[in-house]
This record gives sequence, structure tokens and C-alpha cells, in this order.
Amino acid sequence: MKIWVPGTVTSLVQPAFAFAIDRGVTVTVGPAWYEWEVAHADPTLPHDESNLIVAVAQTVAPGLEPHQLSVASTLPTGMGLGSSLAATLAGVSLASALGDHPLSENEQIAHTAFFEPDELAIRTALAGGGLQQGETGTAPLSIAGLQGAVYLPTQVPAVAVPARPTLAPPAIADLLAAMQRCDGTWLRRHFPLEAQVTASYYPHAEMVSRAVVATGGFACFASGNGPALICLAPAALPDFLVRLRERLTAGTVLPLTISEEGLSIRA
Repeated sequence: MKIWVPGTVTSLVQPAFAFAIDRGVTVTVGPAWYEWEVAHADPTLPHDESNLIVAVAQTVAPGLEPHQLSVASTLPTGMGLGSSLAATLAGVSLASALGDHPLSENEQIAHTAFFEPDELAIRTALAGGGLQQGETGTAPLSIAGLQGAVYLPTQVPAVAVPARPTLAPPAIADLLAAMQRCDGTWLRRHFPLEAQVTASYYPHAEMVSRAVVATGGFACFASGNGPALICLAPAALPDFLVRLRERLTAGTVLPLTISEEGLSIRA
């Protein structure tokens, strides 16, 4: 059995939106074993029952029979791209698959929210695609007509996103409309990057923002708690990723692709 959970890009400043990306965490469930064994390539993470995936699964379903697990991830950790949420959802799904009874979607959301309280991101990772938080609830989010890149700094700051963003929020409809028409002037006025990141990190973020504009893009925003920055450009703009990589040599520039597939479990 394999469990796959996509990463997520979220805006923690209001108005809130989230979308799933094609990078994620895959957990391959092996045979039952006398103790939990978690094989993976990350030297900073444990290989036993203290691994986050196993710890969550055992919290959700105490007494769960130990298994051998193999974890592969294409999500960089600690960058604001939902790696901890993906691991938590993988643990909840593991408990659902190996426990006494399968969990409903609402139960999965409730258990996950105990560890990761961003319900919009949870629902997005479960379903794939994108969601926006409107005044009357959640609604689908589409960024058709746009292309994006993720900028990851080589030197990770201790804190990238301030605890209390200084942004006066625009209406979600206005924000998304500005993105759809690639209106960088409106976005820099109403959704400025400097209001989303800490003052100590802002000079670095401003460098990224200038590079995006110089290559034909129109906006940047912080993903989650950062320090990942999402860079947007019109879909028709040629060589955006290549040109951005040429300018931003102090970090890594990755393609940004939405995953329409959410959490999946395959035999």
C-alpha cells in the first residue's frame, strides 16, 4: 500500500487561499514488524516510532500494529510548502488504513487539525486543486492563465513571516481578479510582499521581487511560514523559469505546478 500526500502553498495573511502542488510525500507500507521501522533519506528525521508519521498514527489509533515503512519526499522541509502537514496527513491516513475502522473525511480533518490547525490547507491537500476562503465559506480557486516558480533561499532565516502581518486585507475576489489579469501594480499596493515577511528578511525578498519583475513576472508572495516565495507570471511568458534562475543564484528556483490530485491511497 502506498499513501501519497501533496504539498501545499498557502497564504497565511488574509484573504486566505491554498493550492496543492505536485511535490509531496509518499509512504510505502511494508509488512507488519516487531517495532516501527521508517526508512527515508533525511538525516534530520528519526527512523523509529518517534517519526512524525508514526507518532501521529499512534495518537489517532493507539495500539496500532507496528510496520515497516518507506518514506520518499520531494518536499523540502521547513520551507513553508506543507511538508509537516503532508506528514501529518500521511500519519492520519496510516491510522485509518491499519486501524480498526476507516476514518471519514470529517474525522481525518478533525484529527489532522489537532496537529495542523489550518483547515483550508488540510482540505486542499485532501482534495487537490485550490481553495479560497470567502465570507460564506470555501470555494474553488483557479489560477488558470498563470505560471509560477518557487524560490527557496540557500540560507534559511530563523523566522521569515511575522507573527502579525501588517497587511490590510483586500477582498478575496479583488485579489484573485488582480492575479488573473496579472496586475502587479495593484498587487504591490494591496498585497505587498514587505507586509508579509519580517523586516530582517525583507531585503532578501525584495531582491527576489525585483528579479521577478525584470523577467516579465508580476508578483511574489510568501508561502505559509516561509521562507519559500511564490513568483507569478503570465502563462504565455516564454522562458520565465530559465530567466529567473539566471538572476536568482543565491537560492533554488523550482517550477510550480498545481496538483489536481489530493491525498491518495493505492494498493
